[in-house]
Amino acid sequence: MAGKISKNARREGAQDLTSRWGGKIVMKSTFENGKMRHFAVCEKTGHQGRRPKDLM
Repeated sequence: MAGKISKNARREGAQDLTSRWGGKIVMKSTFENGKMRHFAVCEKTGHQGRRPKDLM
């Protein structure tokens, strides 16, 4: 079992994602209309997408 990690134990923060504009992609959340809304943001340009894949 040494060195193995379950798929549920992996952390999203461990990944360092970069956008097509060369900036780092971070996930943000806002509370709108009674619901949590998650979105990805490029730190360099400010572009937003629904998921990190949309900015790559």
